[in-house]
Amino acid sequence: MPVAINEPIVDQLGELIRLEYMGEKLLERASRYLEDPREVAHLWALATEYRDHARILRRHRREIDKAALEIEYPRWARGKGPSPEEALLEVAGITRKLAGEYRSTVSLHDNAYLKKYLTILAAEHDSVATLLQCLVNGKAIFFELEEPVS
Repeated sequence: MPVAINEPIVDQLGELIRLEYMGEKLLERASRYLEDPREVAHLWALATEYRDHARILRRHRREIDKAALEIEYPRWARGKGPSPEEALLEVAGITRKLAGEYRSTVSLHDNAYLKKYLTILAAEHDSVATLLQCLVNGKAIFFELEEPVS
């Protein structure tokens, strides 16, 4: 399913991969900020999802342009990079940006599977951004259910 101009979609997919990598790394770091083990585990699970998103996007990018350069995985020197609290703030913003970038990328390619995937990721990242904003605001995302009083 060729496109008249492949370069914009290849570049855009590269940017999405870069943001997914950064989101993964920030989610892992942000998990150190939280005390509830369920929230920590949830952020690690989200980081794994971000890695999977990047993997699928890389495959689509290679199908469009086999000569496309690989995207570097972000690295921080030991003791550098954001604090866990800063990482949580940053990943909330990156996730919101990813949602918008996915929506704007849908029209760049005619591959129906890729379009559907980008649409799903936009909605998913909107949802995750809302959840992360709760954590940024100090609100719990998991609640204890009270047992009914007999």
